[in-house]
Amino acid sequence: MEAWLAGIIIAGWILVVLFFRANRIWLPYYIIGSVGLALAVIFIGRATFIEGALQQVVAAGVHAISSLTPVPTQIFQAAPGAIMVLVIDQSVGWTMLQVTVESSGLLETGVIAGMLMFYPGWSLRKRATFAVSAIMFTYIANIIRLMVIVVTIHYGGKDALLISHTILGRAVFFIGVIIIYWYFMSRPTLRTVKSKLDQEMLE
Repeated sequence: MEAWLAGIIIAGWILVVLFFRANRIWLPYYIIGSVGLALAVIFIGRATFIEGALQQVVAAGVHAISSLTPVPTQIFQAAPGAIMVLVIDQSVGWTMLQVTVESSGLLETGVIAGMLMFYPGWSLRKRATFAVSAIMFTYIANIIRLMVIVVTIHYGGKDALLISHTILGRAVFFIGVIIIYWYFMSRPTLRTVKSKLDQEMLE
């Protein structure tokens, strides 16, 4: 995308968000603001070194945890975002897992940053604190997902790659993300609503 076109899109997005905020039209403000920020984070992450850095951090995290278990792994030096897992399936061999954008956590980081940073009714400090915390827990959930895949492949062999990645890994990550969203969005929202209802009843 040309820089001037990206600038026009960003400027238009900012103006629209400011318009809805100034007029206290919260639903469009939240939807357009959160979706725009999520797309911006993902686009910037993919266009810069951020995506590669996330891939390396995730691969290093999986390798560090696997070193505490009987499952040997190593980071393939020719591709820092790849994890090589020892697979014993009739014969000893290596299975290389590439940490792509789907596994790097970049997509989830953009989405949760957008949803929390534009959440109306909270202070900027609270939104930023929640966003940083949620992103950290998303990283942990992503590491757990990849560890499930690594362990399943190690003990189930290369034939278990499809079920470990498509079913088990995604199921574990989905549950983790649901818990994160509940704790950082749904739970605080319910508390805020309850607090306002209590105040109205006392008036």
